[in-house]
Amino acid sequence: MSKLRASLRRQKEEKKVCFVFSSQRRFFFGIFPTDNMSLLRNFRFIINLVIAASSVVLLKKRNQRKRKRAAHWVHPYLAERKSKGRYATDFDDMVSGEKFFKENFHMSKNSFDQLFKLVEKDLAPKRNTRPKDGIPPKLKLGLVIEYLASGGLQRHLASCYRVSKQHMGSIIDQVCDAICRALSAYVADPCQESFLDVANGFNSRWNFPNCIGAIDGKHVSIKAPPNAGSIFYNYKGFHSLALMAICDASYRFTYLDVGAYGSEGDCNIFKESKFGTDVLHDRLDFPENATVNGVKLPFFYVADDAFPLCKRIIKPYSKKNLSAEERIFNYRLSRARRCIENAFGLLCSKWACLKKTLYCSPDRAQKIISACCQCWETREYSLKTANSLASMSCTA
Repeated sequence: MSKLRASLRRQKEEKKVCFVFSSQRRFFFGIFPTDNMSLLRNFRFIINLVIAASSVVLLKKRNQRKRKRAAHWVHPYLAERKSKGRYATDFDDMVSGEKFFKENFHMSKNSFDQLFKLVEKDLAPKRNTRPKDGIPPKLKLGLVIEYLASGGLQRHLASCYRVSKQHMGSIIDQVCDAICRALSAYVADPCQESFLDVANGFNSRWNFPNCIGAIDGKHVSIKAPPNAGSIFYNYKGFHSLALMAICDASYRFTYLDVGAYGSEGDCNIFKESKFGTDVLHDRLDFPENATVNGVKLPFFYVADDAFPLCKRIIKPYSKKNLSAEERIFNYRLSRARRCIENAFGLLCSKWACLKKTLYCSPDRAQKIISACCQCWETREYSLKTANSLASMSCTA
């Protein structure tokens, strides 16, 4: 502003500007050029002066604005959470009846308690700043588990538990992160012993030796992100996040890759992942070749035609006019590969949110998918193992 005033004073002394005044948001300028001042300089000066004056008016209007004061610090409907919310009125009754608890949360009461022990520290507030109307950790876990199991609207569940819809999103992020941290730490890394256990399961259950897992991908529908274009638009005709997984003969996931764009294919997702590059370049700690019917064969994964064929990935024959041996091989391979299809079906039947469109950002959708894969019925053994190891570490 000081520079502008100095410029006006200098122009006025040279009699290049006669007057500058404002009237009802309109500015008027009187310009009297001299012989030493061209028309172009006069025009530039006018433009700069108008911009400066308009910026001053906007700053004054911004300073004059007053923030609307909220009618309530906490809305009366939300303030009655501890007396009339779903957690206060229905949770204890559902605990007493195991059937109703499992219908609403899709897990047993024991599994819920074991999971709560693992995530309680992460869900507890760092500072008890609001002791009267704070949200307890068990309410947060129950709210998110019921959302994952039912797949309902976040706003509806938030109103049932009497939680604000703004806080509902942060609770989902907090609980999903806590579940992933608690359970992923107890998942065994791929090694020869784990590969041999998986291979024995496929051989005894599906009559397919040397198989150490079934690979496939799944698209989870999400709301189209703003300004995303066609990055998340898949070949099926909707926006999605890609889930790449490997399971054993008992439908338990041994590897997960969540968060790839829906427009990418299964082959590209697998090649770009670290695990995929290790498999394609034979860098993992695979067991030594085993003898099958007098022939030494390597251990491998089974996949469909979308994946590349290599030493560690076996695909079915895709040509026509197959021989009897080739048809039998395709039948046995399809039986083994069906495990990953069944695993996805069981996953969606347990966590109904994955069957519907996730109306949230891709980052939050990635956390939801990861938490669902980590915490489903066929992985309850992880909860028991995690709690036993945690109790041993505490006693030690």
